[in-house]
Amino acid sequence: MATFLLSPTFNVADLYKKATHTEFRQVAASMIAKLALLLVCVAVASGNPAAGKPWHWKSPKPLVTPIGPVRSPRIVGGHEATPHSWPHQVALFIDSMYFCGGSLISNEWVLTAAHCMDGARSVEVVMGAHNIRQNEPSQVTMTSTNFFTHEQWNSFNLKNDLALIRLPKAVSFNGNIQAVSLPASDVAVGTIVTPTGWGRPSDSSGGTSNVLREVDVPIMSNADCNAIYGIVGAGQICIDSTGGKGTCNGDSGGPLNHAGKTYGITSFGSSAGCEKGYPDAFTRVNHYLDWIKQHTGVTP
Repeated sequence: MATFLLSPTFNVADLYKKATHTEFRQVAASMIAKLALLLVCVAVASGNPAAGKPWHWKSPKPLVTPIGPVRSPRIVGGHEATPHSWPHQVALFIDSMYFCGGSLISNEWVLTAAHCMDGARSVEVVMGAHNIRQNEPSQVTMTSTNFFTHEQWNSFNLKNDLALIRLPKAVSFNGNIQAVSLPASDVAVGTIVTPTGWGRPSDSSGGTSNVLREVDVPIMSNADCNAIYGIVGAGQICIDSTGGKGTCNGDSGGPLNHAGKTYGITSFGSSAGCEKGYPDAFTRVNHYLDWIKQHTGVTP
């Protein structure tokens, strides 16, 4: 099942008001103080000068409780990408507070995850970025309210986790902004692929990366991935964590790249954390080619 970091229904102040025992009221007061400090820390850490407003991870990335054993410990590896080497990668600032990644698949369409756009009202699409905390000359920003998730998106089992965003006008391509091709066929197990994003470089990191990062990882079989999560189907694809590398919070919606194509959309990971050795799951793009063509006209 998907798990989330905070519950909107838990109110410590109400708990304090209802408490009658002196010691319990003292504990509740302590919890209120700690929660206030936590919220201040989150507000400070999540400021983004490039967008001019605070933001947080969306969902942040759906987290699934593993049902199988982990094969080996890992850390979230990878390195800074060469600036503008992934010109289809975009940054999404959703409802003035949430952050995700996405991929340009034409001069007017962005492909991302449904869990990023579910319930959203508007999104700022930043193209041509490398350092998202700087106002780089290469950046082009457009605000869109025209987007939709897959009709059968299921937030409980995380199936059909993809969405499309239509830009308000066509973006002009250049060396820093380009569309990525869609794959006409599957990618074989064991193939080295490259997820990219501005997500956290480790569980201990206080926030997302300033600069775009990349990591090379092998594709693992759906059977092996499903043995760990129990919800992996034909519309998903996983990366093998044995190499000690993977994605983390903030990478949601971003691409799984190989040979000039995007084979996946960053979808979910383990609730145990990014460094625990569990695989990361992506929406399998070629499984949804008909849906993408129906809405955008874009084909491989």
